[in-house]
Amino acid sequence: MATSNSKICEGLLNIDLSERFDLHVGSYVKSSLNLRYINSKTSTIGRALRQAIVDLIDHITYKFNEYTGNDGTILGTENRSYHSRQYTFNIKEDNNEFSELNGNDDKINIEISSLAPTVFYQFREDIGISNENFRQSFFKNSLKDFTNPGKSGSLMYKTFDDLFILKTLRQHEARLLLQILNGYHLQFRQRSTIFNRYIGLYLMRLQTSLSTMTIYVVVMANAFTPSLKINEIFDLKGSKIKRKTTGYLSTEKFYKLKDINFMDLYPDGILIPTNIYHKLKMIVANDTKALKNLNITDFSFILGIRHLDMSESQMLDRQQLTGITALLRATNNLAINQTENPVVVVSPSNRENDITSSENSYLKPLEMLNEKIDMNVYYNNDSIAYETLPIPGIINGTNKRVYIYLALIDMLQTFDHFKYIDQTLRKLTDHNRHLEYSVIESNEYEQRFNQFLFENIFIDAADDFPWAITDVSEAVADINNEMTKNKKIKKQKKKHTHKHPHSIEKANSDPVREDHF
Repeated sequence: MATSNSKICEGLLNIDLSERFDLHVGSYVKSSLNLRYINSKTSTIGRALRQAIVDLIDHITYKFNEYTGNDGTILGTENRSYHSRQYTFNIKEDNNEFSELNGNDDKINIEISSLAPTVFYQFREDIGISNENFRQSFFKNSLKDFTNPGKSGSLMYKTFDDLFILKTLRQHEARLLLQILNGYHLQFRQRSTIFNRYIGLYLMRLQTSLSTMTIYVVVMANAFTPSLKINEIFDLKGSKIKRKTTGYLSTEKFYKLKDINFMDLYPDGILIPTNIYHKLKMIVANDTKALKNLNITDFSFILGIRHLDMSESQMLDRQQLTGITALLRATNNLAINQTENPVVVVSPSNRENDITSSENSYLKPLEMLNEKIDMNVYYNNDSIAYETLPIPGIINGTNKRVYIYLALIDMLQTFDHFKYIDQTLRKLTDHNRHLEYSVIESNEYEQRFNQFLFENIFIDAADDFPWAITDVSEAVADINNEMTKNKKIKKQKKKHTHKHPHSIEKANSDPVREDHF
């Protein structure tokens, strides 16, 4: 159990913002050592964060309602301010999680600071995340810790409602966020952007018998909450080397796909409406230019795809398999065919249950793009789509429909000397392909990133966007089921035409069009 008798104190961080080409060796080493110790102590770290976030947001709420200036109030230093509180954890009650860090002591002290609290408070309000809702996400239940699929191995959590993700940052990444925070905030007020929403930054200091450990934790809006029913998630960088999830793609692996996986599964890309294509292209160009000017590289475009016309077995069947992998796939198919419901689109009644069981993401694609479509045509009574505003897409060459969710993430890695040395070695050892690696100089990264997205991922549909369903009187699933039923009826009527001469006329008058498929 955490206890705290200390008051919340305020002050200014004495940070020496890093030079843009700093090697950052100390930051990399310290972060690696810290994570090595705390990765097995996620429960206590998570509980400490959760309690502190609630306490500190309550403090800033009070400060906004009855503001009183102090000697630390200096205009223009809001991004360096902090609110801090100390907590004591009983190790025995925490199952000795910190025993190896704290010797035989029974307690451990953790100081948690909310960095730039007033800036983040206002930013959340500006982008539609009320601070009361933000507080409730942390107040009700414990955080859920999960493994970071990325190579950084960062410690990560989700709030119980899946709306927010918490992730540890290296020191130089946290300082960069503070350095650009005011401009980052201004971007959302001035223009449309698909930048990930960084909505809080916290500093934890753990007092151990050996030393003081410093951990930075950022809070982000979760782009892909479970209620969206996304089938595939791609992390895209425009790179061709080590950018493929290998082996047989099981259902679980569909959430960890990369650039080459996309090109294998969608060799002709995905068509999107022409107005959305050009708007998205412009916004991504502006976003990547802003990052390039900050010397930032290695950011990712995360793409979530929800299939409307493809079942799970059909998604798995897209893989071209040989040898033992094909044999395993055939065995798996047999099991799926015995249990799988062939209708992939979930009915509206089930969707309503999803809304109550899991909240929808704050990142709504069409809202981020400030673009509109005919929702009656493209969402067709799908309550989740109406709430979350995905981009309608069609798999090029198949006319199968999808909903698209997206965001630009991992935007705090500068092309420092460490990365410069890495790229120099690539030029020497693999000169012909050195620009295909994930981390390259920011100018080249920007060009490659944009070219890959709008030549391989998104295709301008122009005047050819054959979205099948236009009848809004029924849900998509109901229309699909009704069309299948009508096809069967037609076949039965054709068989008995000699007995029922009027059946052909009746079939021809059926208003349901078979070319919807």
